[in-house]
Amino acid sequence: MAEPLGVERFGLYVLADDMDRATAFYSSLFGAEPEFRMPALVGFDIRAGLFAIVSRETYARGVPAGGSVRPYIRVSNLEDALRRVQALVPDGLETQGIVQEGAFSFVRFRDTEDNVIELFSLEASDQE
Repeated sequence: MAEPLGVERFGLYVLADDMDRATAFYSSLFGAEPEFRMPALVGFDIRAGLFAIVSRETYARGVPAGGSVRPYIRVSNLEDALRRVQALVPDGLETQGIVQEGAFSFVRFRDTEDNVIELFSLEASDQE
């Protein structure tokens, strides 16, 4: 078997046409300022992972809004997260509130750049 890749940090990114609007949205959603900010790339430290916003014009010209990435982020209190999402993007919910499937619960919404985001939680007895 080959040597491990040596991954130091996991990350994902969403595409944005309006970097300032997307940065303001995610700053409000996460309750944190970005770890770094450049004109075409903004990154948030999310539990030792990197959640980034990148300029569609700079890095993915021609890729449709909403893209194919579906970030899913585990949160400690899904009800609080839902209230925050409703305040930030009241018309953005794709689910009718919190959806529960056994121990897994989630809410899915569209951000200000039309990307689909999912926030989820797991019941304590079924966690890692």
